[in-house]
Amino acid sequence: MEGGELRLDCLGSGFAFSSGHYWNGWLLNGRVLLDCPPQALPHLYRLGKTPADVDLMLLSHAHTDHVGGMDLYLLDATHRYREVRGRPFAVAGPRGMYDRLREMVGPSDRLPKRNDAFIEWYEHGGGTAFEWQGVRVETVAMVHSAPNNGYRVRIDGRVVAYTGDTAPGAHVLALAEGAEVLITECGGPWPGVHTDWSDVVQLREELPESTQIIVTHYDPATVPELFGRPGLMLAQDFAVYEF
Repeated sequence: MEGGELRLDCLGSGFAFSSGHYWNGWLLNGRVLLDCPPQALPHLYRLGKTPADVDLMLLSHAHTDHVGGMDLYLLDATHRYREVRGRPFAVAGPRGMYDRLREMVGPSDRLPKRNDAFIEWYEHGGGTAFEWQGVRVETVAMVHSAPNNGYRVRIDGRVVAYTGDTAPGAHVLALAEGAEVLITECGGPWPGVHTDWSDVVQLREELPESTQIIVTHYDPATVPELFGRPGLMLAQDFAVYEF
């Protein structure tokens, strides 16, 4: 495969009810966070990383299992690593994400004012794209109970797609187009809100063999005997995936 390293560290694989798994979250190539669940910061440290290493945070939507770690992450980033880092980082999310985080954090200066140069904010819906420190991000609107951005990330010559939370449909296929790896949720069965196991099977049949699928954000008590077939992997807390 052309391009550089493609490494995904699983910070957690569980859905909102946890069931003993940590909540879903990922670190891509050591510098891009895909969502920021409650345990994100200590799990970064477990990997030998700090907020000084993270250039970009891609927040899919405003539900707490996906952004519940932002309060203490921002405390660390702004009070311990602003000078160490020496350069800004970026946070992307659906429109209204900054206001949602302000509700969580309150008036504390751990969430800098929107015009503070330390954090660049990208609050966009589907159909938009931006570049940040060598990473290109394309946004595709997903279908969920709250506005949810899926992200197609081009980094170091490689392409990863991440759904956040979504019901199945053509929008997921569009998101996965051209991706080497698709990280998809499976928090169902909630029709119109989440993906279920039968939807994962159909997705594997519809996508090309060249696209690897990692299933995350699932209830460990409901996992069927799907795994072991080529191109379909079940995320596990603290697992490392290299392609």
